[in-house]
Amino acid sequence: MTEKTRGDRGNADTTGETREETDSRWRSVGTVLKVLVSVASFGYLLWKFPVERAFRSMFEISAPYLVVLVPVVLLPIFLTSRSLQLLYEEHESVRFLPIFKVDTVDFVVNSFLPTRLGSLATTPLILNKYTGIELRRAFVIKGVQLQMIAAINGLVALTGLFVLLRYLGRNIALVLLASATVYLALPVFAFLLGWVDLPRFVTDRAPKLLASVGEMQHDLLSSNKLKSVALLFVSFVVLSGVRFGIVGASQGLELSPLRYLLIPTLIYSVTVLPVSIGGIGVTEVTGTTVLVALGVSPSVATSVIILDRVFAAYLPLALLYVYANYVVHSDVSV
Repeated sequence: MTEKTRGDRGNADTTGETREETDSRWRSVGTVLKVLVSVASFGYLLWKFPVERAFRSMFEISAPYLVVLVPVVLLPIFLTSRSLQLLYEEHESVRFLPIFKVDTVDFVVNSFLPTRLGSLATTPLILNKYTGIELRRAFVIKGVQLQMIAAINGLVALTGLFVLLRYLGRNIALVLLASATVYLALPVFAFLLGWVDLPRFVTDRAPKLLASVGEMQHDLLSSNKLKSVALLFVSFVVLSGVRFGIVGASQGLELSPLRYLLIPTLIYSVTVLPVSIGGIGVTEVTGTTVLVALGVSPSVATSVIILDRVFAAYLPLALLYVYANYVVHSDVSV
């Protein structure tokens, strides 16, 4: 009897290892497919649009535009960190520097994940490392911020889609609708988990997770939460619109202030879809297609979108990668 039990345990271990290897293999296949989607998207962009002008325009943008763009690009990084600090301080005080380091490392890590929702898994671990807060509390804090970001992006993207719908083709409209819906699904789902009585077979399987999600809905109108929402709205919508307007003006693009405000959130909402690496390639194709549908010439549309992506994503990623690499390898106490 003892030998059989040991043998069964050995088989279980072997089965467990096999499953882990299978899961790892599927994850690798998924990553390869997402890379291929990004590469194919850039290939389509090169084939369909005059991308060469866009790359030339990167080196032709005049100094006054660059001077204005620098603070507009950098400020959102600090505002999102401050919003996270405000949520943290509902539980205990914390200095800004550790939160900034958390946000920096998290930004870099999640730039390579298929969707922004990955931060719900990574940020609590990083918060725990640099601030010492317990993992469950860190999960709640990041969950609250992520719901705010998702609600803001989802609502603004839906508004933008409604405003521009008559100009867009059916396929691109469906993609943008799906993106906005995925964003809005997160706060709606969290709200339902916190306020609706779920079947027992669900609550028995993830009681700690459900309790944490329920805790995220506590005191939704607190002063710190309202301030955090305001900072995130300025960061993700207002400053994105200002940046997009500056880049557009540098390329001769003329749009109404409302469109400048709505278009960046709308077109970049596709980054939430888990079809590519961080939305790379797919975002550029979507943005260019939307601008062309609005009557912008393909050369100007491509230049504006690629330049805006450089300033919105790739340049901050490069700068923050250097800083995050320093943070991870530094022996300086935070």
